[in-house]
Amino acid sequence: MWGGLTVKMATSSSAGRIFTLCRNFQNVLKVTSVTKPQHSTISFNKCYLGLHGGIPSLASPLSLSASSVQHCRALHTSISRRGLDEFFDFPENRGETTVKSGAPWTAKQLRTKSNEDLHKLWYVLLKEKNMLLTLEQEAKRQRLQMPSPERIRKVERSMIRLETVVNERETALRLLQTGQEKGRPGDWRKNKFGYVYWYRFKEYAIPWYMNKRYKRKQFYTPNFVEPHIRLRIEKHMRERARKKTLQKQTREKLREKFPQMKVSAS
Repeated sequence: MWGGLTVKMATSSSAGRIFTLCRNFQNVLKVTSVTKPQHSTISFNKCYLGLHGGIPSLASPLSLSASSVQHCRALHTSISRRGLDEFFDFPENRGETTVKSGAPWTAKQLRTKSNEDLHKLWYVLLKEKNMLLTLEQEAKRQRLQMPSPERIRKVERSMIRLETVVNERETALRLLQTGQEKGRPGDWRKNKFGYVYWYRFKEYAIPWYMNKRYKRKQFYTPNFVEPHIRLRIEKHMRERARKKTLQKQTREKLREKFPQMKVSAS
């Protein structure tokens, strides 16, 4: 009896040891598969999708060279040189009343740049704008005059012109590819008040005659609104004539008060 118990205990203990060893070996395999192969598969997938445009190919994964896998990078960040000091002006400019700054970028200068240079310049201007806005807010907090506040306007003008140049290139490319000037097609339509506006077409899952939301829109002007449209145009013309008369009277008063001053005729 006691011998049978000892044999059973020995077999159970040996089975438990074998089970624990198998479990530890399985955990080791899981850890190694998570640490090493996962990174290689992620980088390979990104390279694979980048080379083939995201479309699965019938080519073998082994056909890719090792250099293409090494050049892949999951995240690109700029070098942090100054840290939070990049939100503030240079130390030599602190305490100065005026800071030297160049002229804003013109559209003629920006048209000579490539798309990559415009992309980089946009983020440079955005970073400069963030720094100037931080400086302006700090000057308000300390109740001091911001040094050379015209720099904000220069940066904003440069960003507006850069965006205009990019839109011009997109419009030209769209005209070559599709023949449409607008990125989203539309049509000039009238509303019920007689105003003409540009209506941009939208995509719907059902036809227009079944769409209750679309049929609620009124793209016409009722007949009883026509006299009010004429009155609105007359009101606009009167206001414009009144402004011209006021400007003319102001110029005449200036000529009487300052006869030597040259006043433009416009």
